Amino acid sequence: MKIKLNLSKHCVETELKRLYNRSLSEYFKPGSNREELETIIDVLKTVLENSNFGNLRSTYPKLAGKSGANIVLTTHRQDHVVILINGIKINPLQKD
Repeated sequence: MKIKLNLSKHCVETELKRLYNRSLSEYFKPGSNREELETIIDVLKTVLENSNFGNLRSTYPKLAGKSGANIVLTTHRQDHVVILINGIKINPLQKD
């Protein structure tokens, strides 16, 4: 799964929270693709609960927001999540 993140106006943490809340709202709408939304919600929850966003923003300034960088959250499983910053892979689940 690939989720494009728009960090032009806010940081990665805010964008992930917005996507999480939007996905939860969409989940309860009639006709929604609940299976896909469950996967998205689980992945976003994992990242939100297990990332050190202060460290991510200071180490990777493009994640601090106001960036035109191409940022994508990718996953193969809930526990294998990667953020791509202009194609460069970083692991957001390290709590350093």
